[in-house]
Amino acid sequence: MKCIACGYSDSYKVFSSKDRMFGIKGSFTVRRCKNCRLGWCDPMLVGKQAKEYYPSTSYYSYNIGHGGFFAKLRTYMILHDKQRTVLNSLLRLFISVPAIPVWKEHGKILDIGCGNGATLSLLKKIGWGVYGVDIDRHAIALARRTGLSNVKLGTYKSLKEHPDEYFDVIRLYEVIEHLDRPDDCIELAFTKLKKGGELIIGTSNFDSLVRRVFGTYWYNLDVPRHTYQFTPTTLKNIIMNVGFTSQSVRFSSAAGWVGSIQYILEELSSTKLNLINQPLLVILCYPWEWLLDRLHLGDIFVVTARK
Repeated sequence: MKCIACGYSDSYKVFSSKDRMFGIKGSFTVRRCKNCRLGWCDPMLVGKQAKEYYPSTSYYSYNIGHGGFFAKLRTYMILHDKQRTVLNSLLRLFISVPAIPVWKEHGKILDIGCGNGATLSLLKKIGWGVYGVDIDRHAIALARRTGLSNVKLGTYKSLKEHPDEYFDVIRLYEVIEHLDRPDDCIELAFTKLKKGGELIIGTSNFDSLVRRVFGTYWYNLDVPRHTYQFTPTTLKNIIMNVGFTSQSVRFSSAAGWVGSIQYILEELSSTKLNLINQPLLVILCYPWEWLLDRLHLGDIFVVTARK
């Protein structure tokens, strides 16, 4: 296939992998463009086959969480982001929450791939007009149950239903890597953002140290759900080709090391484990992840761009 980022037709195999989250059968190859090094999953899932790999009752973003330590910390930081207290200043030194728009305090925000609407609910509480779209009926039902009236079933193509230059912010967090044509999504987002509007995209970093160490066991590889594998450079190039300016990149990693170790231990023991949801293990690894983020080698990165 032609690379969606640069149009180059030649690619190479990185490795083969499988669904490690749910253990659904299938073998997949991760390939990379020889020119710009954008990665993708081969074959890519389509139609009913894709739905099979997103079980509504199990996929993490489709269910209401139980309010663990990290969920409570994230909630606190979003709701109190504008308060300049000593506690908030200390927390921001070590933790970043890639959810809050930075160019203005209020306006209309669309969350593509909103899941159960957890982030939108928090943004609504601090004054945002919130809109969301997701492909899963169960997730949308949960979101509406929490009082989010402007969330609907659909894909990024549902953006076409809104007027041009309608939103102040469009957010895709851990979503862009799931799309069949992320370049088309970014182009459509450009037309629906107001002048000066903000695009926020968070995704996993294929050039991270975690991926290089763990390879096919990398927790954020997540084939075949992750159709594309980005680096800051490849994603910024796609965004720039559409017409966005003033791009910035920051890294915000958590739990990638623990999740990758879990996958290795599961394969060695043939036993399903749950290390990723053990707060103590995640906290113990966090200083190392924090350091890698500062070295731009972290597991997750967020690109913010302006129209």
